[in-house]
Amino acid sequence: MSLNSPVLAAQLRRHWQVVSAAAVLALFAVVHLLAFQPTAARFRATLKRVGDLGLVFEPSQPVPTMPPRVLALLAENALPASAAGMERESGALTAALLEDVTQLTTRHRMQVVATEPGLTSQEARAIQVRAHLRIQCSFADFVAFLDDMSRSSLLIAVDRLELVSYSPGRQTLDIWVTRYILKQTSSGRS
Repeated sequence: MSLNSPVLAAQLRRHWQVVSAAAVLALFAVVHLLAFQPTAARFRATLKRVGDLGLVFEPSQPVPTMPPRVLALLAENALPASAAGMERESGALTAALLEDVTQLTTRHRMQVVATEPGLTSQEARAIQVRAHLRIQCSFADFVAFLDDMSRSSLLIAVDRLELVSYSPGRQTLDIWVTRYILKQTSSGRS
């Protein structure tokens, strides 16, 4: 039967509701496949990442948005869980901490006299790396160092500070620092 058949045209006119319903169904199926399904997949992946972070997603509550700066900070201070474990065992994380702190001290004309690696603590979702440094510097240089450390994108904290010796213009300080490194799960970011 050809498309110009009067019998086919009569049947289409008689069943126009069925034909238009089938056309609308086909249109909705195409829109669903092209627009909504990828969005739903991204939403499911995001929910999985939120769950991996240990956050609770409550549908009745508005979802708080995390500022991009915080997301960047988390991403910069995260390692895959397997790599974090290997680097912790090899001492690479402690070496990286000492290198980062030494670079900060060099920028502020501080002299590192001695370094000593500290204990490394393994947690379920993170690793804490500690180190002890003995530094000679002026008070102004030390304050600038602390300011620079607070503005850096690394999660480094000064746990303890002790004045060992004092001479006019130059002090010797013992500082104990800790760096916090997040473990990424296999599905994405920590």
